[in-house]
Amino acid sequence: MAASASIASTVQRQVAALGDGQILTIKVEGQTEVAYFRALSRMVKAGKLARLEKGKYYKPKKLRFGALRPSETEIIKTFTQRGGKTVGYLTGNALYNQWGLTTQVPNKITIARHSRLPEKEISGYKIKFTVRPFPFKEFDIPMLQLLDALADIQQIPDTSPLTVIPLLVAKMKELQPSQLNRLTQLALEYPPSTRALLGALLETHFPKQKIELLQTSLNPLTRYQFAGIEALVLNKSKWHFK
Repeated sequence: MAASASIASTVQRQVAALGDGQILTIKVEGQTEVAYFRALSRMVKAGKLARLEKGKYYKPKKLRFGALRPSETEIIKTFTQRGGKTVGYLTGNALYNQWGLTTQVPNKITIARHSRLPEKEISGYKIKFTVRPFPFKEFDIPMLQLLDALADIQQIPDTSPLTVIPLLVAKMKELQPSQLNRLTQLALEYPPSTRALLGALLETHFPKQKIELLQTSLNPLTRYQFAGIEALVLNKSKWHFK
């Protein structure tokens, strides 16, 4: 009985520390699990917590016409952070909308992770997961997001590569030299067309950046087609543009 009361008190403190709309991820095992989830269930019935899915709860913000769901940022955070470590990052059209590459508001949030998860719909958000089969750290995320945008350049909705390229180059110019070097290294994990496009952009806008790794990674017999982008880069033939 004393143990159950102690667990209930712990849950109450955790919930009290949450901000409105903030998500609480619970992972407990052993003898305390039942008592823990009973305490959570009581908090849900009392309206102090709302359940997202198994092991995930949030503190609902009460409005006149009902409770406000968690923000998109909170939803993304719960699937990209685990135990204080970064395990994923936002990508796809939700990212491109945030960056101003497209005005289309996506109906899905896409998250790139180390491991695959099935598609989910949580609190009205549709979430799709894609796997990055290579190790990455939090430091790498800005570069990975840039590479994802280059890889998707032809598929970003309601825009054109001619419009997107200057915006991505502006983002590249915000990177530190160490980040540009890492961008080049990470590009080797991407398709050849992405490497060719990055190499051409680096040579055009960052003439001091080393690009030999990108150039030698390309098959000299393969050609890459980027509609309209040719006018924005130097040495099209060097990077095997059609």
